[in-house]
Amino acid sequence: MTIMNDLSWVPALRTDVLTLLFTNVTLLGYQVFLFLFLSFGFYFWRTKAFYQAGLLLFLTAGINLFLKDFYQDPRPDAIYALDNKTGNSFGWPSGHAQMAIVLWGWLALQVEKTWLKTSLWTVAALICMSRIYLGVHDIGDVLGGVTLGAFTLYAWVKLDVANRLITALESYGLPRLVLVLLGVQVIYMGMHFGGTLDFVGSWMWGLMMGWFVGHELDARRGVELQGHLIARFGICAVGAALVFGALIISGRVLGLADDTITGDILAPYGSGVAFGLVMSLVIPWLIRLLPFGHSGPEGV
Repeated sequence: MTIMNDLSWVPALRTDVLTLLFTNVTLLGYQVFLFLFLSFGFYFWRTKAFYQAGLLLFLTAGINLFLKDFYQDPRPDAIYALDNKTGNSFGWPSGHAQMAIVLWGWLALQVEKTWLKTSLWTVAALICMSRIYLGVHDIGDVLGGVTLGAFTLYAWVKLDVANRLITALESYGLPRLVLVLLGVQVIYMGMHFGGTLDFVGSWMWGLMMGWFVGHELDARRGVELQGHLIARFGICAVGAALVFGALIISGRVLGLADDTITGDILAPYGSGVAFGLVMSLVIPWLIRLLPFGHSGPEGV
């Protein structure tokens, strides 16, 4: 056993204060927070930035779930674990680390103030550290997640993926582009079928498709709230609450997974698409019906 997968040194570092800190920090990497934060930011702050953050998150989550099932790397010994929410998922690569780099790193690239950039990267680093401290990932798992997250973020920015999507939409139209993306997803889901988390991966790919299609059907308008800060905050909080309710309903479909194509691919994928449409199309439309809600400037 090497330092990359040995956690015997971790318990000696634990204190009540650090345990409280990392137990709460690690919640920032679980899906409930991620979806609420993403939707709130999409409705309240910058539609364009959070829309791309959503695409990045769903993409990297789908990749992470596939790699976990492909390598089936066991997590550290349960005697070290202080987080009981990992279920039966495998270790490498750490999903928390991978998505932390993608989400908080992307947002750090969208702001100009140094203190804010530093704060966002610090959040990402703390989330990564929390997985080791809580004993649910070893150093190798976290480094793998960080590397994959950084590569995904770098490729997204370097290749200017968002604007390439716009160019493709203008050239081929939404229906054709959806068919191409669906074809790629079908191949990916076919490779994943039979894995421990294949139904979650199918749901995530469906969510990505629904998020993308919904925003395009909405003409990339998003939401631009006006009026008093408290009123705007309240409206977005209600929007996030609706997302939470939709998440619960959508999640029930995952409980029907039964190792069949219908139960592990078709039903979760359809549920994910519906949830994505609710987040990026239905709720923004409802918000714009209110006196404070207006269409934002068209963007990616």
